[in-house]
Amino acid sequence: MNHRGQALVLIALAFAAFLALLALAIDGGNAYAQRRRAQNAADAAALSAARRLWEIRRQGGSEADLLAAIREAIDAHGTFNVDGQPNRFEAFYVDENGSVLGPLGSGVIPGNAGGVQVTVINRFDAFFAGVFGFDPMEVRAVATAVVHPTAACAFAMFAENDLRAEFPVLQIQAAGVHAGTDLTLRWAGVIQGPCEYGASASIEFGVQCQGGRIQAPFQPLPSLYAVSDFAPGGALWNAFVGNRYCIRPLNPGQPIVLDAHPAGAVNPSPNQCITAQRVRLRDGLYYLEGEARILRSQGMAAIQAEVTLAATGSLILEDVHNQYELQPALNDPQRGAPLLIADQGITITTPSFWWIGLILARGGPVRLSATLQAWSDRGAIYGKALDLRGGRLQLAFDPTVCPAGTARVELLR
Repeated sequence: MNHRGQALVLIALAFAAFLALLALAIDGGNAYAQRRRAQNAADAAALSAARRLWEIRRQGGSEADLLAAIREAIDAHGTFNVDGQPNRFEAFYVDENGSVLGPLGSGVIPGNAGGVQVTVINRFDAFFAGVFGFDPMEVRAVATAVVHPTAACAFAMFAENDLRAEFPVLQIQAAGVHAGTDLTLRWAGVIQGPCEYGASASIEFGVQCQGGRIQAPFQPLPSLYAVSDFAPGGALWNAFVGNRYCIRPLNPGQPIVLDAHPAGAVNPSPNQCITAQRVRLRDGLYYLEGEARILRSQGMAAIQAEVTLAATGSLILEDVHNQYELQPALNDPQRGAPLLIADQGITITTPSFWWIGLILARGGPVRLSATLQAWSDRGAIYGKALDLRGGRLQLAFDPTVCPAGTARVELLR
């Protein structure tokens, strides 16, 4: 009898060991498969949320959009929970390096959020592990995705064709210059970047190109903005929260005049189109049909404004008595800082010109003549051609004056 009892105990222990091995083999394999499926869902959710975060930065949106993107990506990988409900998840904002900033769902997207971390929680039935109290089983999978934006423009000055800059003092900081055909730089100065040219380069010895002289293949002028984006109903018109002005000329053959002096000028009406020939220059975003001139008709004072000017024709800033001091009304990390945007050319003639933002002539040249100096603490000049001259040009390039380019989304482990 003792031998039989011992045998039963041994058989029971062997059976238990067999069940444990069976649970390890079958439930362990199932857990691995569930973990892999949960990881795929977490990867997809993190990537989708990071892309959506980028879109929200550019086009607007809310946390609800991020949560919806995560939920949709997880559900696309099937419902694996034992109770038949969708997989649970936890989500956190991360910075551009992947460091956690805070939970998603607080109602506010952090200003320095560069991505999203998602944890997918999957509960599933056990086959044999339930005998040992492991039923249901649970696996967790974590994925982090961050967005790496690319700049839409990489040069302080860009000309699709010729670029000529003639100054006794020429200082370009934090970037180089590009000429699609002929590049002329004189008389003295420093370019903190490459001097690129397509056909020929005439660079006097007084000008240093710290990034070297490089013959580069043809590059078309980056579109960056369409003037129609600034028109009523356009994307940038709709995105701007300040005063927006739409001006149409009384006489289409004559330029609209934006006058920094109030005498004889019509006050523009915010957020609607008016027809007028001379309009008071106020702070805000302007959509101008045809050619426009910006000046001070009376008095001797600086022309100061916080404006974004977009014209379907040319823009002319011509005041030989007064200086211009301009900065953009539209200034956004994703939409950039457009200052002067013209479908044709841009001409600036003044003793002194200070600006912040992007100057872009989409279909013509940018001509600048500053008797004393022209300088920008944060700017860029782009056009079909550039003809710049005067006493001194000092330009510190910042890529954020251009709209954000495409984004690369990276999955971190």
